[in-house]
Amino acid sequence: MKDKAKVFKTVMFSALGVLLAALIFFCGYFTFYLTLSDEDKYMLWALDMIGDHYMMYDEETGELVEYTPEDYVKALAAGLGLDDYSLFYTAAEYSDVVATSRGNQYGVGVSFLQGETGTKIYAVTGNSPADRAGVKAGGEITAVEIGGTKTQTPSYEAFAAAIADLAEGENFTLYVDYGAGEIAYEVKKERFKQSYVRYADSGTGLLFRGENGETPQATEVAGEKLEFLPEDTGYIRYSSFMYTSAEQFETALSFLLGRGRSKLILDLRGNGGGYMDVLTEMASFFIDNGKEKNTVAIARAKTGKEQVFSTPENNAVSLREVVVLADSGSASASECLIGALLFYGVIDDAHLVLTEENGRAATFGKGIMQTTYVNPSFGGALKLTTAYIYWPDGETCIHGKGIQTAEVQNRVPSQAEGDAQLLRAAEILS
Repeated sequence: MKDKAKVFKTVMFSALGVLLAALIFFCGYFTFYLTLSDEDKYMLWALDMIGDHYMMYDEETGELVEYTPEDYVKALAAGLGLDDYSLFYTAAEYSDVVATSRGNQYGVGVSFLQGETGTKIYAVTGNSPADRAGVKAGGEITAVEIGGTKTQTPSYEAFAAAIADLAEGENFTLYVDYGAGEIAYEVKKERFKQSYVRYADSGTGLLFRGENGETPQATEVAGEKLEFLPEDTGYIRYSSFMYTSAEQFETALSFLLGRGRSKLILDLRGNGGGYMDVLTEMASFFIDNGKEKNTVAIARAKTGKEQVFSTPENNAVSLREVVVLADSGSASASECLIGALLFYGVIDDAHLVLTEENGRAATFGKGIMQTTYVNPSFGGALKLTTAYIYWPDGETCIHGKGIQTAEVQNRVPSQAEGDAQLLRAAEILS
């Protein structure tokens, strides 16, 4: 009897222990649940419903598709109808974003305008195989030749399909027509470090080159000169506010001064922006307001809290005049930089040349800032619009409007022959 009583007591204590643990767990969860907002509770419910009940069969295999938590978050974010700049990255996607911000790229290096079906080259990535081969923007890719077989490419889809199976480092011929017949270029797919700056004056040019994934180095290329530029003027094309770009820009600026040039044409056409800390470093080369640090932009969150972005130090160089080129592709950090240059008097309307497209001469009009939040558990990340951006005056926001110029002569139609915008800039500085 004593043994039975002992066993019974042991079982009872074990059961009570399990029950007590369960009560603690559920009380803890219940307390946690009560602290959640209605929005959070709704979100948890929605995720539970999707996880428990949503199903879909693969149309090709007929098998049930297994969705990951990342898939659910991506679908949920897309379904909320947030703005075009807010999105979810998987761990692999975010890793690619970080790599790209450091200039790591892969491919041929030609890009096309989104929404277009043809093969007109919108841009050539700096230091890419296409760039090093001499391919220029504006041409139409007509065909590719692989292993002696030439394939016509009347559409972007045809071009993408033609080179899809090419191995890394495998050479092929790219045919581009700029309006006077095909020109053949030998290119390949490869991993490369992107460059963001190119310099030219009336006597020579400067490019940033580096093969086999090496960091691009400043290389003087006489063939890049622009003979029509005034003798005292240098031209710098700046394509993106990515890391390493400000260092390249500073090198080009020093080269300009070393060449005895005192005027600058800064080309921000097609520059869609980048990182705010790169923006402040870029602004430091131009703004000299007698202070060590100067406000470049102000971000204002929905709570009203402000974040001030200032130049890290005063790196201003002595330039007599600056003209900025911009178009509808100049966005975000580009617009912030233009705004700061206008605010501090580095340029005025007479020194801002805009490309007129479809009757509109203005920059893109992106005056909002995104913040990326990385999930430490699985490595994915949410990029969300978190603030509106204002000029140093704390009042001017160009979101949805862009930057315009009252100077009629500085609104140059995109259909004009040659690079009419650059020619207009040279005329201003003559």
